[in-house]
Amino acid sequence: MKKISFYKGGLAFWYLIIIGFSLSCTPALANKLLRQNHSLPQQSQIKGTITDGINPLAGVTIRIQGQQKTTISDFEGRFTITASPNDMLLFTYMGYKTLTIPVDGQTVINIEMHQDATSLQEVKINAGYYSVKESERTGSIAKITAKDIEKQPINNPLAALQGRMTGVNITQATGTPGGGFDIQIRGINSIRTDGNAPLYIVDGVPYSSQSLGSVMTSGNILAGSASPLNNINPSDIESMEVLKDADATAIYGSRGSNGVVLITTKKGKQGKTKFDMTAYSSFGKRTRTMDLLNTPQYLSMRKEAFANDGITDYPGYAYDVNGTWDQNRYTNWQKELLGGTANTNNIQTTVSGGNAETQFLLSGTYRNETTVFPGDAKYEKLAFHNSLTHRSIDNRFKISFTADYATDENSLPANDLMYQATILAPNAPALYDALGNLNWENGTWNNPLSYLEGKYAANTTNLIANTVLSYNILENLEIKTNLGYTDYHISENRTFPSTMYNPAYGLGSEVSTLIINNAKRSSWIIEPQINWKKTVGNSELMLLAGTTFQKQTGQQLAQIGSGFASNSLLHNIGQFLQ
Repeated sequence: MKKISFYKGGLAFWYLIIIGFSLSCTPALANKLLRQNHSLPQQSQIKGTITDGINPLAGVTIRIQGQQKTTISDFEGRFTITASPNDMLLFTYMGYKTLTIPVDGQTVINIEMHQDATSLQEVKINAGYYSVKESERTGSIAKITAKDIEKQPINNPLAALQGRMTGVNITQATGTPGGGFDIQIRGINSIRTDGNAPLYIVDGVPYSSQSLGSVMTSGNILAGSASPLNNINPSDIESMEVLKDADATAIYGSRGSNGVVLITTKKGKQGKTKFDMTAYSSFGKRTRTMDLLNTPQYLSMRKEAFANDGITDYPGYAYDVNGTWDQNRYTNWQKELLGGTANTNNIQTTVSGGNAETQFLLSGTYRNETTVFPGDAKYEKLAFHNSLTHRSIDNRFKISFTADYATDENSLPANDLMYQATILAPNAPALYDALGNLNWENGTWNNPLSYLEGKYAANTTNLIANTVLSYNILENLEIKTNLGYTDYHISENRTFPSTMYNPAYGLGSEVSTLIINNAKRSSWIIEPQINWKKTVGNSELMLLAGTTFQKQTGQQLAQIGSGFASNSLLHNIGQFLQ
């Protein structure tokens, strides 16, 4: 230890000697530094103006290459920056080509910037019946592409929009798979929840997002919000545009009063036939819990509450404090009821290719999700996407066909155990008895797992098909027809067997109940159009005339049966007793 200390002291000693020597040589070093200073390039103030060839550009960033020194042009396109003759100035502006200009002794540098044809100008925005370039967009349209969507392991397309668009508020209605989303574009327009839903257009076909699920069957987790949008596979989406305000109503009228969500699916591309496969697995656990009382703290609070009411003899129903339940027992019910691991598995295969005239794309997706609740309940989805596009050699005739079919099965519990996990006494009995059966503790409590004795099952199928035919009669005149069809079915059932009730009630199978919900909805649309455009100088005139024929039909039947002779007959509604 002494040697190490001496070494450190010696290092400090020699350091002081070097400093002392440097101070003694200051006059000579000063002359040397003075000569070097005269050889350094002198900095000067550079001024200039930046335009696009016609108008000044405000907000252009000017930076010295290799340095952090930057400035921004003002509203008249003027800028000022201090630089050396050997410096390089970088001019950057969104949508314009970046320029690198050497100072080269200049004090005035005027710049003319040009738009970048590969940047925003060429980004196409779907506005409904027509499309525009990003640089030409005048309304309020927000867009996300497949690159944004594929980064998120989601099941519902609306989840991809969360937090990515101003003026679009999206809230998940439930944390369980298969649930719906509430979306509001530019705020609330109606006190009715479904009165705020936007218009959805999938490949030119109007698609109803209204759930056909029943609150009686799906319970308080799904809350009747089994969303039809779950049947649109996010992996098959090429882009999503949200039209707001006048952009929505100008094209779609009153139907777009709550905004319009345009969904465009992927199409095949010219090239060699290729096969792609994407697969991923993930897991999720509850990361936060409420800070609740432990058993001593809870019992102390309960006893104090009784004392405040002047009660010294605890009533018979106060099993937690009157000695019926073990007062030394402690269970973290949030961990017990919500501490599972939710697994997600997703696999998608795609085959695509084609030549200059014909392109195709075929894809299939399988998805499986579970929850953090006890049991083996799960959500499964199988989706298929097909796209075929063709054009004639003379490019006058074009046809595009897309079809999406999806089916899902949901067997998740219809009751949320979160409420039970937060209100149960920490010294409540164990969930199971010694034989592995539900523990009712001599009828002194309602076992929270009894809710899982009742089963929920739902199956949905969905088809969206679209065909677009177009033909150029003249060079600037095109006739076009959009044909679309949708078909959606949902079948739900929920059981309430007598085994889910406390045996202390003495209830038999006569209280067993079955609820069934069957619903379907279909629609078709025909939209003939005539498009004409003419280029005059630097201007382009476009005219569009068309009409829409659309029909939608739906039906729903909900049935309730109770008083079954046996729980084994619970799924046969024709067997219940009158």
